[in-house]
Amino acid sequence: MNTQVVHRALDGTRIHLSGALDLSRPYTSVARVAAGGRLHELTSGETATGRAWAEDLGVTAFTDEFALQGGRLRIGHSTRKDAQSGLTERLLAAVWEGSRYSVFTHLYHARTSDAVALFNSLVLTEHDDGIMIVPTKGGAITEPAEVVKEVPGLGLLEITSLTRQTAARLPSWPGAKVAGGEIFKDTLDDQGIFFLLATASTIVTVLPLDDAKIASVPARLAGLTVEVTR
Repeated sequence: MNTQVVHRALDGTRIHLSGALDLSRPYTSVARVAAGGRLHELTSGETATGRAWAEDLGVTAFTDEFALQGGRLRIGHSTRKDAQSGLTERLLAAVWEGSRYSVFTHLYHARTSDAVALFNSLVLTEHDDGIMIVPTKGGAITEPAEVVKEVPGLGLLEITSLTRQTAARLPSWPGAKVAGGEIFKDTLDDQGIFFLLATASTIVTVLPLDDAKIASVPARLAGLTVEVTR
């Protein structure tokens, strides 16, 4: 029996997934935003995801909290030592929490006011299926946002809209034709075999995980339908 889910990427696109697979796991979305002369990587996910991310950075407690755009912006700090140089960097973790979803990012050697300024340069809108951000004050999302989702038996999916910019990721050789589009197989030096599914509106990169048998991935992927809408 097919299951269906819809996830909203940070740039507002809605990713529709359907197939005879376990699609119940949560997702995150990643967007790169140029703001204030710098490039920032922002991630969205469920509220618990943002808090777990901050803990992984070494944030033991949020030290500042602000009401912002109908949610709460929470700020924490940690330090990270570079294994090669031995230098210690001070990290600021910023997590905006709505009613169900969060948006989070980190800044190096930054002040609380820098994080507040960054989030004030974005219009954040929370929907039932995720959060959308719109940069203001001359900022911009530099490339289509990604949706990242783990699917048991298949792998880690990285999904983005098919545009002229993202089409450059496709191999030069023809792939295998399937009902949902075209499947390619390739190899990364540091990650081994991976697959690409190109549909009429998306590119899906599949990084097989330990529970996915490489030989079965193409058949499972062929049964996955992925579409993008606004």
